[in-house]
Amino acid sequence: MNIPAIRFTEAKELIAKEYHREVKDFEDFEPEEEKLLCELINKKTGSEFVFVTHYPSKKRPFYAMESRENREETLSFDLLFRGLEVTTGGQRIHSYEEQIEKMKCREMSVEVFEEYLMMHKHGMPPHGGLGIGLERFTARLLQFENVRSATLFPRDINRVTP
Repeated sequence: MNIPAIRFTEAKELIAKEYHREVKDFEDFEPEEEKLLCELINKKTGSEFVFVTHYPSKKRPFYAMESRENREETLSFDLLFRGLEVTTGGQRIHSYEEQIEKMKCREMSVEVFEEYLMMHKHGMPPHGGLGIGLERFTARLLQFENVRSATLFPRDINRVTP
């Protein structure tokens, strides 16, 4: 089975159109929008997963590579499963000059990141990365209402130690 993919802006437009919702946040999803998008994709394709790609550059980390077609978007993604983001990832900047330029645009101190930038200076190959929320994925897989039910030592405002 193929996992469908949709660009972030297209997903926002689809949710607004299908559910007659005003778009309030043009840079990220509200939790309700993640649920609604998954519901729509499941109805249309039968998939409980959906990749959302090309998130706005403003919302992604400084190391996320921007799209060559639209510098306002990144080559990044979220994987949504049953209404919840379970993985975030994307292509990362490997060019020293490109990384410096993006950091300066964000008014970041290049000097603070000298050790990180060393690998870019000496030939970082094209690469990407992702982070999976294992507890989030497990909670969705087991259809738990709350991610804390899938967490060994859940934290909240009333509990910060095991």
